[in-house]
Amino acid sequence: MRSLLLPLALACTLLQAQAELPGGVRDADALYPCAPSTSVVRFFHLEGGAPDLAKLNPALAELGAEIAYGPRSSEGRPKHAFVALRAPPDVSAKKLAAALKKGGDTAEPLACTAFDGREGKDHDFGLGSMGVTKRDFVIGMSGDVVWYDATGKWSQFWGQPGKLKASELADRYAKLYAPYGGARLGAVVKERFHWKLAAAPDDKTRERVLTALDKLTGVMGATIEGDVLTVTVWLDRLETCALAGKIPAEGEPLDDAGAEAPRAAFDTGPLYALLKGEKLVP
Repeated sequence: MRSLLLPLALACTLLQAQAELPGGVRDADALYPCAPSTSVVRFFHLEGGAPDLAKLNPALAELGAEIAYGPRSSEGRPKHAFVALRAPPDVSAKKLAAALKKGGDTAEPLACTAFDGREGKDHDFGLGSMGVTKRDFVIGMSGDVVWYDATGKWSQFWGQPGKLKASELADRYAKLYAPYGGARLGAVVKERFHWKLAAAPDDKTRERVLTALDKLTGVMGATIEGDVLTVTVWLDRLETCALAGKIPAEGEPLDDAGAEAPRAAFDTGPLYALLKGEKLVP
């Protein structure tokens, strides 16, 4: 685990300096190096609350996995928990869910969507004195939202794969805050990175690669100019995330304990494997 701390700390530092390109796209060259993935993060919803970690941790260790965050419950849903697992890329969500169940809770995988920017009243909705927490207030906007976290103007929502749509989340968020002074989410996070390939592909290979890239979850578009691949991604409905540290720490965190959930990030593993199959990367 100690070997992961330095890359995570470096990723957190790089996030703070992430420049914004035209169209609200973040420059992400430093975040997504041209290299195979060694670990990924997957998210789960646990029914039952607090699992037995003495049974859970050994089951995860057998898979080469470990808890990256959580398990965490909100005050409004004490019998439900959210957890993020760090695992080898080839360990399926099904295997991880089975390991989680050994801790006593039924687990279901989650997908994540991240938004960049918020306007208006933000999380100060004025019901804290009535025992309504900031997190539960937002989770309550839809039965499909399982967990919510935010720091500064960055917001992340988790729900069952296929259930959450960015446009619906933004609309529900606006309607939720309308009676309390109004607030809106920004756009879904968009990032762009460049990889220098081993060689410039021929026209047939270029077309084949770009066609395959269009089918990868999270890819908005890609181009190949000479030996440089440029990929634009958006952090929408991601079931597997790269190791990118915590969400950007700008402004006040939603979680008063300061335990921000892992930052959503595009998993470049399938992209690298695709290019390796075409002998375009080492």
